[in-house]
Amino acid sequence: MNTAYLTATGREVLVFRTNIRFKKDLRQIGPALEKEPGVLKWNVDREDTDKVLRIESMQVTPETIIQLISREGFFCEELPG
Repeated sequence: MNTAYLTATGREVLVFRTNIRFKKDLRQIGPALEKEPGVLKWNVDREDTDKVLRIESMQVTPETIIQLISREGFFCEELPG
C-alpha cells in the first residue's frame, strides 16, 4: 500500500509509524537514512503517539525505508493515507 503524496516540488513524502523515542535513536537511524540515495529530508515527531517518521524522497519505496529502520532495530510500518 503506497500512501505517499507528492509535494509542490514533485518530491514524494512517505509517512511511517515507528517506536523511535529518544535522541540517541535519531543518532542511530540518521546515518543510515542519510546514506540512502533518494532520501532528501527526514524527521521524526517524537511527541506524536505514533512517533511519526516523515521522509521526503525521490524514488524510494516504503519497503526500502521499513527494511532500513528495521535493520537498525526499530519498528516501522507505513501509515495509511
